[in-house]
Amino acid sequence: MIGLRGGLGIFNRSTLRRPWESPSRWSLRGEVGRLSAQAVVRPERKIPEWKRREVEELSKLISSHRVVAVFKLTGLRANLIHEIRRKLRDIAILRVAKKTLFKIAAERAGKPELAKLVEDFKEPLGFIFSNTSAFKLKIILDKNRIPMHAKAGETADFDVTVPEMNTGLPPGPILSEFGKLGIPTKIEGGQIWIAKDTVVARRGDVISPELASLLARLDIKSVLKGVVIEKAYEDGVILTREQLEIDLERFSEDLRSAHQQAVLLSVELGYVTRETITPLLVKCAMEAKALAIEAEIPSKETIEDILRAAEAKAQALKTAAKIG
Repeated sequence: MIGLRGGLGIFNRSTLRRPWESPSRWSLRGEVGRLSAQAVVRPERKIPEWKRREVEELSKLISSHRVVAVFKLTGLRANLIHEIRRKLRDIAILRVAKKTLFKIAAERAGKPELAKLVEDFKEPLGFIFSNTSAFKLKIILDKNRIPMHAKAGETADFDVTVPEMNTGLPPGPILSEFGKLGIPTKIEGGQIWIAKDTVVARRGDVISPELASLLARLDIKSVLKGVVIEKAYEDGVILTREQLEIDLERFSEDLRSAHQQAVLLSVELGYVTRETITPLLVKCAMEAKALAIEAEIPSKETIEDILRAAEAKAQALKTAAKIG
């Protein structure tokens, strides 16, 4: 019995089967065991080389620029982004990248807080890297918006005029579209001509589907398209789109007013600066002259005023004497 048990000790469960079990069943159990082990120990997924390069380049851009901004790609055509990239060549770098890769790059650059730039957006984003102030960057982007054809429902960014011209279009049902929009036409040489310059939309007007279609056929652009900064990071601060909005005219007026008030206060206090020295000298000269006239100290500047004052006093005495 002991010998039998010792002999059995050299067998394992995969080699020792019950009489009523077939060899194929034990073979299947062994295969399942091996498959389960493979499922537990999964091989490490290889990261594509392009992703590694992208993270590395983004990390370098983040480290070398103090301003990082994001903009939505929705509705922006590739040729538009290319044109804006060309105009900002010496000011900023535009880059389209995946948000997840940007977050990893921000971590590697030691600025994990940059993840807040992308956390509220589901749309694909573009990134701007610059050493120019975010406020100045927005002003530059606004000034470099590009005229584009309007879609129905969009708002005209400027007054839209259909000029007097040959449309190159043959007469047909389109004539009624011109008529509905109040555009005078005439037929010459088998083509439709615009009879005179006609304003079809004012700045702020909503472009109707009919007008959008007609303007596109005439190649007349009525909206300005460009990159709009949604969020920006500058010197550790996250700025929203609303915070970046600046009314330049109002700001300039407030700045002029503040400057004038500061100069007046400085003159009143006698505080000498480059801006106040001239009005201070004028004020001192006027006060000195008034004091000299009051004290009847004759000089080239005061003699006429002293004589006029004396004459006025004499006339007053004369009048008073007659009354007495």
